[in-house]
Amino acid sequence: MKLSKPFLSMLIAFLSMHSLAQNVVPTISDPQALEVLEKKKEQTFQKLFKDPTNLSLLFEYANLSIVVGDLEGAIGVFEQMLIYDSELPRIRLELGVLYFRLGAFALANNYLKSVKEFNPPPEVEAKVDQFLEAIVSAEEPFQWQQNLSIGFKRTTNGNSGINADFIEIGDFLLEVDQESKRQSDRSSLYNYSLSIDQDLNHPRGDNIQYFFSYGADRFDTYTQFDVQSNVISVRRNFNLDENFFSFFNLEDPVFAPNINLLRVVLNRQEILRSGRISLDYSGQLDNGSSMLFSYYRDEKIFRSGRQKNGRVNGISFGQSYVWSGPQALYGYKIILENYRANTDYEFYENYGLEFSYSQPLGENWQFSSKYSYQDKSHDKNYPLFGARHDQMESVRFNMLKSIGACWSLNLGLIFNDSRSTISIYKRRANNFSAQINYQCFK
Repeated sequence: MKLSKPFLSMLIAFLSMHSLAQNVVPTISDPQALEVLEKKKEQTFQKLFKDPTNLSLLFEYANLSIVVGDLEGAIGVFEQMLIYDSELPRIRLELGVLYFRLGAFALANNYLKSVKEFNPPPEVEAKVDQFLEAIVSAEEPFQWQQNLSIGFKRTTNGNSGINADFIEIGDFLLEVDQESKRQSDRSSLYNYSLSIDQDLNHPRGDNIQYFFSYGADRFDTYTQFDVQSNVISVRRNFNLDENFFSFFNLEDPVFAPNINLLRVVLNRQEILRSGRISLDYSGQLDNGSSMLFSYYRDEKIFRSGRQKNGRVNGISFGQSYVWSGPQALYGYKIILENYRANTDYEFYENYGLEFSYSQPLGENWQFSSKYSYQDKSHDKNYPLFGARHDQMESVRFNMLKSIGACWSLNLGLIFNDSRSTISIYKRRANNFSAQINYQCFK
């Protein structure tokens, strides 16, 4: 095949223009391997000047561009090849897939449908149909995701027992009876969640996320501690222009106001309602990490004690990093909260710290862990009990295994330790849980 001179001129010019384009995340995460591929891509580009009619070199350059994230460079090669010869079904298929990855669904649809005009092999036609179905799904304004999980939990503190031998009330020292101390129990776990993503067809790609969840923890023996919870939230994501609205030099900044409603029921009696408004700002930093800053205000209503009703004002800051070697994700979060209630002895300041780590393992397993610490100091003394200062620690380990496209198994281990200057608030519990999750709903 001999390429025309006008085509060669356009091709070389286009390749030069897009040789540094990086419009998607590279498929290779190892920096050293990525550097090697970039050099190979540049070497292939130089060879094209000497041998521009070599189709193998053209395909090699396009494929290298795809691997390093330069989809526009690959598209440029394939588009110019179709100008020279329009009857290239393989090239049409490649263009359809590339435009799909860029979110240009109209162009992807046209190229993919044109492949069928050339009577491709059954396996190629099946691949085309798969992408056409994905385009139809992607163009729907609402995307639904449901999850149902059922499992069990074994805990060392099913009765929410006190982790102390004595309680000090004023000048009196009372012994804690055995039944009031922690007792082991087993419970059944039920969870359902529904998330809806609404595409607003905005040039920036803005969307609205709706979320609903129901959870229940039902004990075998201590049924008076059966708990249910409902969560409803709405989140509006604004994808900001980093040239005008980027603080901390963030890339792809997002501003997201969020409304969250919570209801908690204990033994069929509502004990808490909460309404939270939060303002989140997130994005990517130059070092490859992601950052999230959040301010929130939470109004709490306790049905059992109006003196505890009040509001939380809090801020949090967190970062997450990708460790390219084992493909691990680790991060931290700092939390500062101020609570003001109807009674001054319920006022408190809370300082929190979290560390998290996750890593994929073999055989479709995903390991994750989290350590959290809170330090809560109340402003005024409790009547009869004196000053209250709480410290809470939690360590979580999870193993998640994917079982096909729809099912997964989640194994969890949690260690909780709550210490306090007031003995009735001392708690300790170790929990083991196993849950089966299903998410393929039509």
